[in-house]
Amino acid sequence: MGRSAAAAEGANVAGPKWLRGEDLLKEATAALSGKKRKRGAEDGAPRRVAKRRRTTTLLVRVPMAAMAVPPLQRLVDACRAVFCGGGGSRAPPAPDIVRRICGLMDKVGPDDVELWEDLGFFLNTNAAGRQNPPIITCKNILQCKDFTIAVFFIPLRAVMPLHDHPGMTVFSKVLTGSAHVEGYDWVRRPRVFRAGGSRTLAEKVLDREFTPASGTWVLFPESGGNMHRFVAGEDAHCAFLDVIAPPYSLAEQRTCTYYKDSPCELCRCALSAGLTEEQRSGGRLAWLREVPMPRDLRVVNLPYRGPTTIA
Repeated sequence: MGRSAAAAEGANVAGPKWLRGEDLLKEATAALSGKKRKRGAEDGAPRRVAKRRRTTTLLVRVPMAAMAVPPLQRLVDACRAVFCGGGGSRAPPAPDIVRRICGLMDKVGPDDVELWEDLGFFLNTNAAGRQNPPIITCKNILQCKDFTIAVFFIPLRAVMPLHDHPGMTVFSKVLTGSAHVEGYDWVRRPRVFRAGGSRTLAEKVLDREFTPASGTWVLFPESGGNMHRFVAGEDAHCAFLDVIAPPYSLAEQRTCTYYKDSPCELCRCALSAGLTEEQRSGGRLAWLREVPMPRDLRVVNLPYRGPTTIA
């Protein structure tokens, strides 16, 4: 509990919640005195005036473990425990850590980040016909050198273009609406394939629709669809929660690169180059070419006004 909340509740101690035992003591004393006065009146005995005794205020401490911890705070605490001190490591987290973060994110809903308070601004900003192209908004809940927790808003039918997360692990969960996500990984085995015009061969490993019921999905530095694209649904605006570890950093050479994908037509030599049958069929392969940040991409940062998190 923060200091302002403690003051609002009349408590004189910040931090854990304290309960006054004085009120309980007064109630018990009053109840006991009433019983004695009743018996005395029935017996006709003279009333005795009890001497006023000095009472001591009792403070009963409620352990923090007994207080409900909001889902967002649990997520922040877990991220601090597993990501801080990593020194910007590019190694993906262990499977048990991935399961832990996914489980905590699955419990975070729109109300936990007070999504509805920002929805009015988001809707007004992207009112029909007012903004073309639409504006994507980002609300950073917590930023540090080891991880970032943020909420992104994508207007209906808007596109977050194909981009990467070099050396990062990204956990994502749709909070409201829906999004179609396409994700690519580089074809590294048996080797990296390059073509003219700085094109590199990639394999599409993710191509599906996500909703709040889909739960949390994860991309890793070299798998899971590190280069990905979001397209918001046709019927509603989309908002999703991200945990990025480590975050983008110019000093650490983790910068965002945008790509243009194009179909891959394999020549005969590629057919015997060690690609699997699955890779060669089904349109999974594409050439990715680095491009500048799209001119029509507009992202606005919103201040976070949701529940205070203790980082």
